[in-house]
Amino acid sequence: MFVEIVRLLIVFLATAAGYTLGRGSGAGLEDSGTIIGATLGACVGYVAGGIIGRLLRQVMGVVEERVDEIHPGRLLVGTFGAAFLAGLGALLGVPFVALVPGLWGWPIFALIVWVGGYLGWRLGSRKYEDLLAMAGLSTRPLVRATPLGPESEAHLVDTSAIIDGRLLAIARAGFLRGPLLVPKFVLDELQSIADAQDPLRRRKGRRGLDLLDALQGHPGVEVDVLEDEVVEHDEVDAKLVALARRLKVGLITVDETLQRIAELQGVKCLSLHRLSDGMRPVHVAGEVVRLPITRSGKEPGQGVGFLDDGTMVVVADGELLVGREVDARITGNVKTAMGNMLFASISQAG
Repeated sequence: MFVEIVRLLIVFLATAAGYTLGRGSGAGLEDSGTIIGATLGACVGYVAGGIIGRLLRQVMGVVEERVDEIHPGRLLVGTFGAAFLAGLGALLGVPFVALVPGLWGWPIFALIVWVGGYLGWRLGSRKYEDLLAMAGLSTRPLVRATPLGPESEAHLVDTSAIIDGRLLAIARAGFLRGPLLVPKFVLDELQSIADAQDPLRRRKGRRGLDLLDALQGHPGVEVDVLEDEVVEHDEVDAKLVALARRLKVGLITVDETLQRIAELQGVKCLSLHRLSDGMRPVHVAGEVVRLPITRSGKEPGQGVGFLDDGTMVVVADGELLVGREVDARITGNVKTAMGNMLFASISQAG
């Protein structure tokens, strides 16, 4: 369609040009020169229009590919910088048009405008991140949230899951197949934690930001920042649940309260705590494990140690062995809010 429209316009122009030239060679409209000129112009315009239209379409395709490779922020700031300095150059070039005799002022005017526009593009595109940051804007990719459907594997990510730190290991292991969606209000909360006065909160916030950077750099993980705001709620947890329901996606969190509220409202949750507990090896009664006794237990004579996966083991008659590595035989286990706790006795073979 594009080529046909370009061809049609060029045919009109060439026909008009041929008609004008043919009319100038004769005495009136009925002169055969006008008909011959218009006909030849239409024929030349038809051929030239097809060639020019195809060339323009190829050039536009190349330009589109180049534009797709440019960051939107760089394109925006570079274009604004080019327009601003080109306009400033036009103001500076007006005196040359007025003072230089003849038409010599116009080339100088065009040169000043071109140099200004080019310089504005180069400066704006090179410093676009700093300029956007000064304006309070983010250079991260922003995505308009739309419902993804029940079959989508995308997940919203809670602030607690970002700070937790285990998300990167899970992503590297290949267990996260869908895109990770980080709402803008979660980033704002994470930034406020990173800027907190309390050193511990500040370290957690900065660790979360580092984790997001690492996730974005991981080739197997897609991280999208959502610009959508949930204005009907003030709390971040309520915003997350409402946004997850709107998008029909899951929620990744380590906040058990948020998880329960979300699941009550029909939001599928991926709990890093549940996943971590589920990945721990199952130890049965009679199995012998080797572990160091790190401290005394609550009951007299008990010693406490931890397996490599963090499981706590209470060892009977292990108090006197604190600081030593022993072989313990599993005698039972109890599920607690913190996970699985094992009971053991000193193995006779240890």
